[in-house]
Amino acid sequence: MSIKPEHLSFVEDQTIAKVLAEKQIIQSLIELPVSATIEEAFDLLLAENILSVPVYRIWKNHREPIALVSAFDLVTFVCLQPIFDDLNGPISDQDEFNGKSVFLQKSIGELIGLTPESTHLTIRHPDDSLHDLITLFTRHKVHRVLVTEQQPTGDEDIREVINADLVQPCFISQTDVVRFLLKHNHKLGKVLDLPASMVAGRATRLQPLNIERQHLINRPSSITIHDQALAAFRKIYQDGVNAVAIVNDDGVLVGEVSAADLRGLNRERLSDLKKPVIIFLDLCKGGLIKPHTCRPRFTLSQVMSGIMLKKTHRAWVVDEDDVPIGVITLSDILSMFLPDTADDWYHA
Repeated sequence: MSIKPEHLSFVEDQTIAKVLAEKQIIQSLIELPVSATIEEAFDLLLAENILSVPVYRIWKNHREPIALVSAFDLVTFVCLQPIFDDLNGPISDQDEFNGKSVFLQKSIGELIGLTPESTHLTIRHPDDSLHDLITLFTRHKVHRVLVTEQQPTGDEDIREVINADLVQPCFISQTDVVRFLLKHNHKLGKVLDLPASMVAGRATRLQPLNIERQHLINRPSSITIHDQALAAFRKIYQDGVNAVAIVNDDGVLVGEVSAADLRGLNRERLSDLKKPVIIFLDLCKGGLIKPHTCRPRFTLSQVMSGIMLKKTHRAWVVDEDDVPIGVITLSDILSMFLPDTADDWYHA
């Protein structure tokens, strides 16, 4: 009889409530009404330093959460705008170009359903298992889940609503779970000794792959220092990733662009998207910042520690010449704590 690996036993014994009990800061819920504009969503994400925001409508005098809009959803929406059809074309009149920003005044409701994660708001409860939460985060490409103590009713005409008088809803994210696992690393066993080369792209391997995403398994998404900022965001949208690497003429990793870098987009900044990516990052972040990296031989434990220490969402795997050969996301890390992942290793 085979013995269940330590990390699987630990995960199966945990609940969402236990993760929340150790969460450092539980922020009050930040929301947007479905009538808010795209520009207001961009501003809110930047001002609150968040990556997504729940959208609600008023239903029977209560706020009903209907979807979660993320920075990736906003990137997708911008990349689909006709004014950006000519990717490399020059801007003859910057004021005239910025004047085409009317799409930023559209309702945030237009983002709902634009991507799979924005079709609805995933809600879970404190007593739900950590194993099921990790499955959501890795198999279903969900990045954040709303946790509320209010249980849904069996009546289809009575929907789950957020009533601040009854519940104190909050979000639980992939970062929260990785931090929780790292804090209990002494209970996780041998899985933490696995090399980064086995972790990189793991969540993608567990997904049903279409042809367009097949290349992401062996090579991370990247652009060059000569590309426009818009090219970076289009790459994010087309590859279905949250960040792309920036490489120089020798293929060396020098920076990254993430969906979060588009936060704060407004009429005055619209033309910045047609500028070289290095200039764009200088305008919004003050310069080109070297992203967090690791080597293929690093252990899963080292990767988790580094990501938490740097307060980032990924680690780029680089070779001896600092050329990116992979990327480890929080989804990849969490996928290592699912049963089939363990089976692949323990029975190899």
